[in-house]
Amino acid sequence: MIERESALLGPEHAASHARSRSDQCAVMRGQRQVPAQGMVADAADTLAEDAAVVAAADATNPIDGVAGAGSARLAVSGTITQAVAAASSVGRWSAPFVIPVVGITSVLLHTGKVLFWSYEPSTYHDPAHSNDGVAYVWDYKTRTGHKIASPENIWCGGQTILADGRVYIAGGNLRYPDAAAPPGKRSWEGALSTYTFNPLKGTWTRQPDMAHGRWYPTVTQLADNRVLVLSGLTETGSGALNNGVDLFTPSASIDGVGTLRSVGTHAGSGLYPPQFLLPSGNLLQAGHAAANSMQLNPSTWNWSMLPSLLKSHQGLGNGISYTNLSGSVPHQVIVIAGGFTGGVAQADNEALDGFHPDAGWKPYAQWRTPRHNSNTVILPDGSFLTVGGNKAGSSYGQPVFDSELYMRNSGGTGGRWETVAPHAIQAAYHSSAILLPDATVLLSQDDMDSSEAAAARHKAQVYSPPYLFRGARPKIVSVPGQLAPGQEFTVTTDRAGMSSVMLVAPGAVTHGNDMHQRAIKLSVRASGAGLVAHVPKTTALVPPGYYMLFVIDSKGIPSVATFVHITG
Repeated sequence: MIERESALLGPEHAASHARSRSDQCAVMRGQRQVPAQGMVADAADTLAEDAAVVAAADATNPIDGVAGAGSARLAVSGTITQAVAAASSVGRWSAPFVIPVVGITSVLLHTGKVLFWSYEPSTYHDPAHSNDGVAYVWDYKTRTGHKIASPENIWCGGQTILADGRVYIAGGNLRYPDAAAPPGKRSWEGALSTYTFNPLKGTWTRQPDMAHGRWYPTVTQLADNRVLVLSGLTETGSGALNNGVDLFTPSASIDGVGTLRSVGTHAGSGLYPPQFLLPSGNLLQAGHAAANSMQLNPSTWNWSMLPSLLKSHQGLGNGISYTNLSGSVPHQVIVIAGGFTGGVAQADNEALDGFHPDAGWKPYAQWRTPRHNSNTVILPDGSFLTVGGNKAGSSYGQPVFDSELYMRNSGGTGGRWETVAPHAIQAAYHSSAILLPDATVLLSQDDMDSSEAAAARHKAQVYSPPYLFRGARPKIVSVPGQLAPGQEFTVTTDRAGMSSVMLVAPGAVTHGNDMHQRAIKLSVRASGAGLVAHVPKTTALVPPGYYMLFVIDSKGIPSVATFVHITG
């Protein structure tokens, strides 16, 4: 197995797979313990406890006489007081609770719920059951959910969110590696299928098949709501990379079938390459290899080279896109962070100015702890939260529990990473993290224990950042539900003193690669109890779709989000 994978995937990637299998086997034999094994609380209890700590913070930090709902009725115990004091500087993690599905892929729907999907744990790695998958819909307001049917084993596919809120998925797991297959055909096989998911009905629609399969592809929404699909292993079992570039055009109907066609080829993009939409409307592909820094023009389908990355970020680093339009000069920072290259976990993060990509990559603030297989989430105040990951060459070895928060100055450049509260669950390979509408972050445990029993008690935690413990949150009283490019609009709030409006696209993450997350800080001006904000004219900055709209006050405290629909 090692020899075959080494030939197909390269020696470092193959060695990582071998060590990962060894880690999982050790867990199955009882030779290695899974962190937080016995730490499970009732989901409703964790929700109530989190609310109590936030309410206590509201009571002790009123803003202009405004305290949070219920805080006046709260009996503040000594334990709660201590929790508030700590959380105000480093945030707070809930106790672990059960989500009975391995959250390898997490997608935030515009209904406010989270869609998870994964392999079927009872038949994991069985070639005869390669198409068995599971899915689950989870509600952050109750921290409970329900299973739904999965169309097939879409695990290891790529995903994004369309303008009407549908989730689009391309590829997945057609077949697990099979030692009984003919020589040269024993590796993973990528699925040719594509699907959309209707979040309003909870139903799947089969979309056109691709010409060749994709296992670990990247899927990116363009400015006009069409979708590009690149990379992934083919359906041949040979370990060959799919070098085709596929373009999906959605149907007008939410339950309709779109079209799919090839628009060219692109070699050397690796597995799950980070991709971003630039202000020009071009597609940026950045890594994982340092030389793979280039852009695709969707008007001509021609690729052009950009300056190389400063380092390679193999082994699943993170990518982040943050745009600040609030000042006189717009900025877009695209960050590539972490990874595992040359036998060493990285903290050598780097960034590109999306408005001036030809200027090349520059060093960015380094994490305090090198890691790969982590997740980085953009918060509504414009800071970044990195959670989980691990430092060893395997997918689970030397897990990292310290979280890091990137604090930025008002200009949107420069800043530093600070260590904040650690989580209890292990969150390395196959973990996921996603921003929720209440400005908290959901973290799903990894699958070092990949057994069916472990999946039934799979754990998650919710992180409440420090901004939730500074005082009562502002509330959005009114905002238009639909906005057009270039539109000026008013957000009315429950009090004066608001400083900014942030649009955050719902996350769609797997393997540390969030294919839909982006944040845009809008240009605003004060208007009584609220702000007048401006949507940029170009959909390259704000592609059509549903966004979480947050209002942030002068102390950096965000509201609960209201979903708004940006038209094309």
